Parts: sequence; structure tokens; C-alpha cells
Amino acid sequence: MLAAMFGTACGGSSTAEETTTTLAQEVATTEATVATTTTEAIETTTTAAVIELTLDGAKVVVANASSVNGSAGRMTELLAAEGFTMGTPTNSTEGNLGASKIYYGDADGALAVAESLVRVFGGVIQLLEMPTVPPVASSDLGDATVLVALGDDFADQALPGATTASP
Repeated sequence: MLAAMFGTACGGSSTAEETTTTLAQEVATTEATVATTTTEAIETTTTAAVIELTLDGAKVVVANASSVNGSAGRMTELLAAEGFTMGTPTNSTEGNLGASKIYYGDADGALAVAESLVRVFGGVIQLLEMPTVPPVASSDLGDATVLVALGDDFADQALPGATTASP
């Protein structure tokens, strides 16, 4: 009992009780904080854009306006594989073009097919109305109403917006 009084007189017992109580409160606060912390998972969904193409309504002719011989014929094959109605490839009278162009006539369906070609070429190709005299070696395109003047940018290149695998 003397030891208990000595401890109380010196403040030992009282301090020990206060320390124990303070530690117990801190532990309880920490446990309460941990218990209320939650983590939520965020779910993301990625969808691929579907490219809608108008393939019918116009015949397309590819004219080589590049420095690569035979590229109009090879591009004709790529576009036919995409489903476009193709005419006989030819040469352009515009000389060597760095950037390809797509021309469309005033026939029904020509603009829609030309816009679809722009999508297949990745949207980075100039779309123009067909001039009175088309820029091809033979000014008669037959029944074709869309002309691709194939420049060096797409000569012997894969089509960026193609829906089929390139050969």
C-alpha cells in the first residue's frame, strides 16, 4: 500500500492511467478512420468507332499522279477489296502530286461514295468537285463519277481507314 501511495504521490500511477487512456483513444480514432476509408473501382468501357461507308452509287477510277509506276492499279485492288465499284486505272494529267485528291461528279451517289473514300483514306485527303475536263490521260472516264488522283502520299501505301486487311 505504501508503494501505491508513493506512486500516486509522485504522479506515477496517475500518469500511467492517463497515458493508457490517451493511447486507447488514439487507437480507437485510428481504427475508426481506417474503417471509414473505402476504395471504389472505376470501370471504363472502350468502344471502337464503326465507319459507315457508302459503296454503291458511283464507279471509282484511280489515276496515277505519283512518281510510283503501277500504283493506280494496286490502289484499285485495295479499294475493290473494300467493296467500292472500280473502273480501269489510268494516269493523271496533273503531273506528280505530293498529296492525293478525290474528285466527285454531279451524279446521284457520287458525293456519298467520294466521302466514303475520304474516310478510307483516313480523312486526310482533299475532296473536290470534278472539273469539266477530268485530269486523266483520257478525258473520258466512261461511267465513273468519282476520280482518285493518287499522289505520292498514298502510292503503294496501306489505307489508314481500311476495313479489310491490305494484301
